[in-house]
Amino acid sequence: MNNKEKIFHVSVDLFSKYGYDGVSIRKIASEVGIKESSIYNHYKSKESILDSIMDYYIDRMLANDIPLNQASTNLDVGFDYFYRAGLNAFLSQLKDEEMSKITRIILIESFHNEKIKEFLKKSIIDDAVNGWIVLFDLMKSKRLIRKDCDSRQLAKSFYKYGLFLLYEHYIINYPEDDGEFLEKLAYESDKHIKLLYNSVKINGGNNIKIRLEDKNDYLEVENLVRDSFWNVYRPGAFEHYIVHNLRNDDAFIADLAYVIESDSGIIGHINYSRGFIDYGLKRIDAVVLGPIAIHGDYQNQGLGSRLIEYTLDKASDDFPFVIVIGDENYYHRFGFESASKYNLHLDGTDSTEECPFFMIKVFDEKGLENGQGIFFNPEVFDVNPKDVDEFDKKFEYKEKLVLDGQLGV
Repeated sequence: MNNKEKIFHVSVDLFSKYGYDGVSIRKIASEVGIKESSIYNHYKSKESILDSIMDYYIDRMLANDIPLNQASTNLDVGFDYFYRAGLNAFLSQLKDEEMSKITRIILIESFHNEKIKEFLKKSIIDDAVNGWIVLFDLMKSKRLIRKDCDSRQLAKSFYKYGLFLLYEHYIINYPEDDGEFLEKLAYESDKHIKLLYNSVKINGGNNIKIRLEDKNDYLEVENLVRDSFWNVYRPGAFEHYIVHNLRNDDAFIADLAYVIESDSGIIGHINYSRGFIDYGLKRIDAVVLGPIAIHGDYQNQGLGSRLIEYTLDKASDDFPFVIVIGDENYYHRFGFESASKYNLHLDGTDSTEECPFFMIKVFDEKGLENGQGIFFNPEVFDVNPKDVDEFDKKFEYKEKLVLDGQLGV
């Protein structure tokens, strides 16, 4: 450790014990074991030492701050998961002895040091509250909390309670054991945020979570998919049979088969599988999204979007692109674009014409080849209607209807 680092660490320790005004440059130099004049080789004044401490504090806090896109993904898993991720990030900083000491310095000095007071107001309070406002607005967009609730009031009510707990520990109860305090902070904050959240949540909010499908879900998922697609594209439905067959097919990507679950059971499901693109002299794997199904009672609540966004984020870790065949107006919002832009065309369609419902979301263009490519769905997508009818005997009877808007009608 060089002298500048020693000066920094000793200053943090002394300021936290005696306050900024109660520590002299001479005292710092003595504790470091250097001449007083040597400090000025590294810091031009005691105030500049304090400035470096504040900068260090903010940098550490921001380094553990959860980006908005990650917060969005965590919310899709469930509110509990999202909140614990943020709380654990904050607690991990306070578990650091030096960060804990700097927190005390900020709280002590805020009473009489104008620079610290402004730092506390802007960087510790205002920026944090504004961050929570953004997050509560995000929760509104995901239909987790009511749109008529006041995001600013929620943010202030939550964050300022946590700030009070910090004051209580570092000022009123000091030198209370830091370990016991952190346990108390986690427990009390958890209770407080849940109290606020439960007062404004909608649609089961906290009771809805996204998780991987497991074998115990198979029949429930197939019923969900069957009900969701029944008489939509054709009299009856094929999709539940495809989902059933996919699980035993090499095209199936089990790591991307997710469900949305609520207290009432599984209310959403999504699959991904491997088709291929034929470039003539070369074939490459091509991941395709679907089927995706949301229970009728939960449609138009943003759950399908949450499921798609969450699984696309997972897919981007392992695959260069994802293909989908569907409503372009819907899938454009997730970053899908016409596959013809990449000279890709769907098997059975005219490659000289635009096919708007055949789309691709590219994570890495290097995963695509040059030249014209033709995409082929997994063979399991090709089903015999008689086989579907036989499979349907395992389910509750539903009437097949010919309706306007179905394929071929």
